[in-house]
Amino acid sequence: MKSLFIVVSFILLSVALHAQNTISVQKKVAALYNEALSLSQQGNSTKAAQLLHGILKIDSTFYMAYFALADLCHEAGKPDEEVVQLTNGLSLSGDRYPAGFKFLAELLFKKGEYYEALGRMEHFALLKKSLNPEEQLLLASCRFSVEAVKHPVAFQPKDPGDSINTSAEEYWPSLNAETNELIFTRLVTRDANGLKISKPQEDFYLSKHDSSGWKKAVPLGAPVNTDENEGAQTLSADGRCLIFTGCGRADGIGSCDLYISINKNGQWTMPVNMGEPVNSGAWESQPCLSADGATLLFVSSRKGGRGKMDIWKAEKISVSPDGIPQFGNVSNLSDLNTPGNDLSPFLHADGKTLYFASDGRPGLGGTDLFLTRKVNGKYSEPVNMGYPLNTNQNEEGLVVEISGEKAWFTSDRNPARGRDILFFTLSDSIRPDPVSFLKGEVTDSNTGRKLNTEVVLTNLVTNKIVSKITDAENDGTFLVCLPSGQNYGLSISRKGYLFFSENIPLLNGFTKERPKELKINLYPIVVGAYTTLKNIFFETNSWVLKAESQVQLDEMSRFMKMNPTVSMEVVGHTDNVGTEAYNLDLSQKRAEVVVGELKKREVEPYRLSSKGVGFSVPVGNNNSEEGRQANRRTEFIVKEVGRE
Repeated sequence: MKSLFIVVSFILLSVALHAQNTISVQKKVAALYNEALSLSQQGNSTKAAQLLHGILKIDSTFYMAYFALADLCHEAGKPDEEVVQLTNGLSLSGDRYPAGFKFLAELLFKKGEYYEALGRMEHFALLKKSLNPEEQLLLASCRFSVEAVKHPVAFQPKDPGDSINTSAEEYWPSLNAETNELIFTRLVTRDANGLKISKPQEDFYLSKHDSSGWKKAVPLGAPVNTDENEGAQTLSADGRCLIFTGCGRADGIGSCDLYISINKNGQWTMPVNMGEPVNSGAWESQPCLSADGATLLFVSSRKGGRGKMDIWKAEKISVSPDGIPQFGNVSNLSDLNTPGNDLSPFLHADGKTLYFASDGRPGLGGTDLFLTRKVNGKYSEPVNMGYPLNTNQNEEGLVVEISGEKAWFTSDRNPARGRDILFFTLSDSIRPDPVSFLKGEVTDSNTGRKLNTEVVLTNLVTNKIVSKITDAENDGTFLVCLPSGQNYGLSISRKGYLFFSENIPLLNGFTKERPKELKINLYPIVVGAYTTLKNIFFETNSWVLKAESQVQLDEMSRFMKMNPTVSMEVVGHTDNVGTEAYNLDLSQKRAEVVVGELKKREVEPYRLSSKGVGFSVPVGNNNSEEGRQANRRTEFIVKEVGRE
């Protein structure tokens, strides 16, 4: 609120004095008021307040004294007393000072007294007639808050327990996809003996979850935790990548920068500055890495934004040889950002539901939590997540489990404890689409040694890559998230080995309770080795390839070019429905079609051959539909291995 004391002194003083009965009283009040004003400007608020109370004893209708006392309460940080004094002044001044109604509305709104704030703000709007953007936002927020309180959303926050929350402050939770690891920030202000330390310390802590619940959180340790402060972090879905905020560091580009560390064999690597263009000479913080690892959202005060703090997006453009993702193509999420502060973005694993905090949209005060969903490539108009999830305090830092059922956030709703981490069940209206995950372990079929490989997950309907993990980004294990309602193709490849493919049908939904786990043996390239092409599909009783086969064909082509001395045979198989001759012919034609597609992809014809065997080599029982489906397959067999 702007200062009332000086603003109204010269506008209303003469009007207020004319309310007195005698000139002598007017002169005395004016002298005392001017003296109080002078003392206030000199910083002597106590004496100024005494004089103002003295004026009111002379004449309790002198509303200028109430405005001045309200101003002194404002400077002293006493909002409750400020409301009283300002209310008294306005009750006497009538409509002579319209801005006073706005100031009172601001105070009442911050206290959460929304109905009273709305009355004052609507009166101010009638007096002023034309409102500036900030005043329009306050009026809209008052109206929204009154209705929000009338229609509360389901919200029952729960404490995860003293394994996570302590007498210190805990905030900014981050979860992996399995929801069995929680990394958060803890502000340590006391030593082991309970004595205050001279320099409060922000560090990361890790709590793990098993069948018995959350384990006691332990420091994440060096080299991520340092003598400096670390905070505002994001954890990748597989738990291997940590991106966080570091401020005032020797290698910093701006006041606060984003840093990245990779967990390799259980040990975090030395964090490195993510560099430009992600970091700038401004303030960068509050990162969110998408579940597929392809997008990084973060908050920045850099130039080119719409407001004070804006949400920005960066795209993964490459991976360094040591497995650190590199981000570029930075852009502003201009459709979501406001002239205010837009903060703490969290993109759910469904790839389209985005949660964030903002004070630039109608809300209940401070920063409120909002959600928006991407539709046809654009985010919808953000929706306030409602009361009492949002309050007149600051709500931010929300993250949602991939199941979409529970959300975690930071709250200071219990002043005696300070900030704590809480979780709650999301109502259906603010819940994202269900997502599951696929875990895999890849080993050498002969030695059992883990192999780091390229992992590609493709949407077979759109033929677009959903997730790609390079061989530098894994150690033989991987995790990818699977939004429900789609069919996926998985391919695993490494030079010198036959690739692996798997079809993952999810059209009927695939929930967190049914995650898929694969143990994959990759076979070295030797004559006779073969792989089943799980994502080659034909029309029924036809050799016409379905469109979703294109991804597998591209995979086969890449394999042939990666291993230029290898010759392969495509073998077609069928079930036993129909005559032997019919199925033999059908399987041969299907194999020939696949070979033809590889030739179109510039694979040398002399390295390819085709063969149909009909139903002569079954792998399943032809008496069941499941068995017949397994028998209808295409295989890729090594026929010759030359020297490079």
